[in-house]
Amino acid sequence: MKVIVSPAARDYIKSEIAYLKLRSPSAAVQLSEDLKRLKRDLGRFSQMGHFTEELPVPGIRRFVMGAYLIDYEIRADAILIFAIRHGRERPPILPPDEDFDFEQL
Repeated sequence: MKVIVSPAARDYIKSEIAYLKLRSPSAAVQLSEDLKRLKRDLGRFSQMGHFTEELPVPGIRRFVMGAYLIDYEIRADAILIFAIRHGRERPPILPPDEDFDFEQL
């Protein structure tokens, strides 16, 4: 299955790799390689992540890759990686929405 990385997730990856290049070039290379491997593996094993209650949206899965949390959704035609963050970063705060349509965002 095709794996798509959202613009926001792509921006995070770019900034994180730039940050790591300044501090540990080998860590930047490792993160880049790990993300390529994850993308390939998700395309083959889409359910390898687990459901998370941290984000109140049905169907969202999370894969833990070392210190990074990758949130994705399995769609009919592709897998969308929509968020990546370091585990030490604060999780996104979403207002409660009873019908899960998030119209107010």
